[in-house]
Amino acid sequence: MLRIILYFQFLIMPLCIKGQVMKVDNFTEKVALQKIVLVYKDVNQVLTINQILQPNSIAFKKIQYLNIGITYADYWLKFELKNVTNNEIKLFLAFESVVNDSIFLYKIANQKIIKTTLLGENLPFLGRKTKHRNPIFEIILQPNEKAQYYLKAVSDGQPMNLTAELLNNQEFHYWDVRKMFFLGIVYGIMALILILNFSFYLITNEKIYIIFSLQVAFSLLCISYFDGFIYQYIFPNNGYWSSQTIAIGIGSTFLCSNRFTTDFFNLKKLVPWAYQTFRYFTYLIFALLLFSFLHPLGFNIFIASMTALTSLVALLLFVSILAVKHRGFASYFFGLLATVCLIIFGTFFQLFLIGLVPGIFLTHYAMHLAIVSQSVFLALAVNDKFRIIREENIYFQVKLVEALNQYSQNLISNIESERQRLAGEIHDGLGQNLLVIRNRILLTLKKKNSSEKLEETLRMLLDITSDTLDDTRAMSHNLRPPILNTMGLTSAIKSLVEKNRSTSQLQIDFEMNDSVDGLIPKDLEINLYRILQESFNNTLKHSQATIIELRLNHTQDTIHLEFKDNGVGYDPKLQLQGQGILGMKERVSLLKGVITIESIIGKSTKINIQIPIQKL
Repeated sequence: MLRIILYFQFLIMPLCIKGQVMKVDNFTEKVALQKIVLVYKDVNQVLTINQILQPNSIAFKKIQYLNIGITYADYWLKFELKNVTNNEIKLFLAFESVVNDSIFLYKIANQKIIKTTLLGENLPFLGRKTKHRNPIFEIILQPNEKAQYYLKAVSDGQPMNLTAELLNNQEFHYWDVRKMFFLGIVYGIMALILILNFSFYLITNEKIYIIFSLQVAFSLLCISYFDGFIYQYIFPNNGYWSSQTIAIGIGSTFLCSNRFTTDFFNLKKLVPWAYQTFRYFTYLIFALLLFSFLHPLGFNIFIASMTALTSLVALLLFVSILAVKHRGFASYFFGLLATVCLIIFGTFFQLFLIGLVPGIFLTHYAMHLAIVSQSVFLALAVNDKFRIIREENIYFQVKLVEALNQYSQNLISNIESERQRLAGEIHDGLGQNLLVIRNRILLTLKKKNSSEKLEETLRMLLDITSDTLDDTRAMSHNLRPPILNTMGLTSAIKSLVEKNRSTSQLQIDFEMNDSVDGLIPKDLEINLYRILQESFNNTLKHSQATIIELRLNHTQDTIHLEFKDNGVGYDPKLQLQGQGILGMKERVSLLKGVITIESIIGKSTKINIQIPIQKL
């Protein structure tokens, strides 16, 4: 019922010259101030309350909304309240905006001033009866009391927003909780972005993270000014520095934003004209920020100039991102979304500051929405850019590994080819010559006319030549086992096992369930042979083993090799990998296989190798 009455009163307000009386009984809901007030604009800022109270001296009128905008005039508001109950009623007149220089509330009864209350950001916070960052007037009505109230709002060229609500104690609590809940979300998101990006800077040492962190930090400074936290906690007794905080915050935010934009989107290289334009804007912002401290009107000029520059910089940013997109910049999407949000919400906030839109939630918190959405999307843009960089790094690392593997394969193939050539030359050249020398010595010894001394010399030469010939054959065999080419991989492995059995005291338990010929390409068979050869050599040289267990089997798609000895083992954590182990791993890699080496100190060493057949 009360709501219907209020709506009816709102309709007839323009017809009321002296205003109307709002009856207050069971006050259970909030009432917007603009519904019950009449307004007068004092352009010359000369009227006093006594002049206002003169009969028929001032013509108050109804206005559409109480977001006045930037003005140098004083505004007078009047309304009447009547307590129709037998109990005292306490109400709160809560203003949405913190940014109001001075607001006077006069309580009038019988054309006399009963009480005067003064609030505003230019006055000490500690002097407020209601310790709240927003201007809050307490209105107390005695039983059956009727009182008239006048509000005088003073401005020196800054934005004036007189949007307010009349609230009872419970509604005032809900009003404050709703604001703090929203602000908690805003500040929580911003703090999270700030902490994450600063952490990324410490981890990566990429300067783009610290630049973006500074941009977010100064953006937080801006919204904390409009929310009154600077006034309440930082400069509670100094209105000048409380106001200058927004100049520092906006100026620094623009400077960091310009630097972030030019660095992140690489404008200097991709869009040079945009890079130069952002530099000019940076110089201009520096000059305006300095001017705001040096000139009495510098702060007002700074705010007005930055309001205009916001639109220009946002449009420049939008065009720049489109330009870098056409030049192949991959991480443009989130930057474009951030700019669109900045333009949309920034436009609402500019219209709100100059008084062209009412003080509703969207317009009052447009700056918060602009900063949060921009920060979130830019954070995603930074993450997306470095995601692409990481993917490119991984791609190039894979290509590098592939190139190194190919190089290793070519190197080993060349080594094996050279070994084969040397083995052939040693066998066909040096070996044949030694054989000829040996045969000639034998022929000479068979002759009857040789002296004993000559015969002794020839027999010594025969022994040396025979030993050298045996060494040459062994060298040729080690360089390239001829059996591998003539008999195949299976026979070569069996021959290697038998050779180690016959030339050492090792007990070798060898198991091979089937032939491995044809399972590995011919040019790669030597790698498996060399792996087994190196395993035997390591055991003979280092392990002090007496028993070797060798298993070489295969399934349909995998060759399984297990080489185990009962030697002294070693500590894998302290192992200094020699060329033998590294060579084995490199050859396994060329075979696209997997090698694991397990060793227990004082017990054994086991080598497991799996080589895929189908991938070769």
